[in-house]
Amino acid sequence: MKIWAALCLLLLGGLAQAGEWELQSSRDGISVYTADIPGQDLRAFRGVTTLAAPMKSVVALLADTSNMPNWFYHMKAARELDLGSQETYRYLVIAGIWPVSDRDAVVRVSSVQQADGSIVMTAIGQPDKYPRQSCCVRIPRMESSWTVKAVDAGHTEVMLTTKSHPGGALPLWIANLVATDMPRKTLVALRGEVRKPAYANVDVQGSASSREFIARFRF
Repeated sequence: MKIWAALCLLLLGGLAQAGEWELQSSRDGISVYTADIPGQDLRAFRGVTTLAAPMKSVVALLADTSNMPNWFYHMKAARELDLGSQETYRYLVIAGIWPVSDRDAVVRVSSVQQADGSIVMTAIGQPDKYPRQSCCVRIPRMESSWTVKAVDAGHTEVMLTTKSHPGGALPLWIANLVATDMPRKTLVALRGEVRKPAYANVDVQGSASSREFIARFRF
């Protein structure tokens, strides 16, 4: 676990060094930044907002893999993979924007609580861990993280940072659209989803798996 925590910190350092973060928009309480990735059109993107929800509720929502298509922008399917390992793997399908084909990704997921109480939930692409599917172009490289930090008992700061190579050909206009639309629309949907009873009242109405997951952390 200590080794994996160190790897997560190295990953986040790599994300920060993708390039200079440039503010693209700041409205409705959501700030969106992008940064160049050398050698590819798709930029790294970051979205930051504060949700009117306890940190525990936000973490429970982010950990609920099967519900991701209800709020993550262009997510068509999400499920955990049983690969005979103690580590957690997710298989994700992301809808393409015409004329681009759908993409899929296999990621290894880890969650680490920092000394300041914040929780970093990291997904690192593992494209060869699961067979290629005929439906999609496999994303060859993905590095993504959620950083969740309590502001007070009822408010939580959330930051989504993603750096990926989409695989195949990607028109520049689509690359730019994804980099600006995905973090904003994902965080807008997250605001509504976290109010649902399964997350807002996770201790009482959350699933057994959600309650088991949040029990790992200090809130």
